Amino acid sequence: MWKFLIVFCLITSMIMGNTGDKLSFEVSINGEEVPYRLFSFFVMPGETLNLSANGSFDLGASGMAVSRKSDSKYTVKAPEKPGAYKVTLAKDAERMVLNILVLTPMSNKKGEYLNGYRIGNYPVTPLNDDPIYDRPKGLFEITAETQNLQLTPNFNMSQFICKQAGGFPKYIIVKERLLLKLEYLLEIAKSKGMEIDTFGFISGYRTPFYNKSIGNVPYSRHVWGGAADIFIDQDKDGRMDDLNKDGKVDEKDVRVFYNLVEDEFEKQDYKKFVGGLGFYKENGRHSGFIHVDVRGKRARW
Repeated sequence: MWKFLIVFCLITSMIMGNTGDKLSFEVSINGEEVPYRLFSFFVMPGETLNLSANGSFDLGASGMAVSRKSDSKYTVKAPEKPGAYKVTLAKDAERMVLNILVLTPMSNKKGEYLNGYRIGNYPVTPLNDDPIYDRPKGLFEITAETQNLQLTPNFNMSQFICKQAGGFPKYIIVKERLLLKLEYLLEIAKSKGMEIDTFGFISGYRTPFYNKSIGNVPYSRHVWGGAADIFIDQDKDGRMDDLNKDGKVDEKDVRVFYNLVEDEFEKQDYKKFVGGLGFYKENGRHSGFIHVDVRGKRARW
């Protein structure tokens, strides 16, 4: 029998470094199949999490409402207080940590501000009535203690923080499927011989206020935490690498990365990650990069 131990505790400082490898089993969390030793979920206060695995397991919890649905399925109610919590799952010698990131409700927003941090305003109506553009119900509060929280084995909270000026607290939302997609693409890049432990980031989450200030479209997937602008930076100099090995860094290197992602499009394992893919040349403000998102349908530019 699989035996899981799940323990919840408030995270008051940066927790978890790079945990590395995949598990030998997958855990399903609210319908998302997660194979990693470390993962994160963004949830509203009191939201129910559905946890399951391939086989029976025992669950122990501390201070949380847990309901056993069957030998292989449990529900756990997230804390009411916003903040960062963790769940530890253990099977034999394997261990998984799940960060439960409880959001601050948007109902706390005063005008364009949430606790002094300027969010701006989300569009009143979803684009083309698509529910992926519904206004977020909450955002996660980032503090000095949680700004470097490791979200997955290879991606950190700091990579996704909006670049607008201002101190703490800051706020953010990141789609779990985007985290899964980035881990998937990183694995593909490594399989091509690229020696990287993460991607370089131009942009992750953007508040509607910041997104408007840089002249972007109101319905950018960045505003919903579903997009990332990334590049491959093996030498960690803050710009795209010479991926085609022609002795210079230019748009041809962006195309190598773009094509690497495009080549995954027809693969079965990639189907749930279908979304936007954009190509951007280097300019005076940023490195060349590609845009990836998880909008659920193919878009190219």
